[in-house]
Amino acid sequence: MASAQLQLIDTERTWKLDRRTVEIGRAGVARARAALAAATAPEVTDPAHLELEAPVTPAHRAAA
Repeated sequence: MASAQLQLIDTERTWKLDRRTVEIGRAGVARARAALAAATAPEVTDPAHLELEAPVTPAHRAAA
């Protein structure tokens, strides 16, 4: 069965990464994933900021 995914590059690799490069790359990816998992969204303390993200409707304008 043919894949519907667009192929941007040739998938046949004629090169190979050495073990050290692969290990360094995997360690970097692991650190990046850990940093993303540990990151939290900042708390919004300014109520005006919330209004910027909320849809503006006639009811919202009347309440302002």
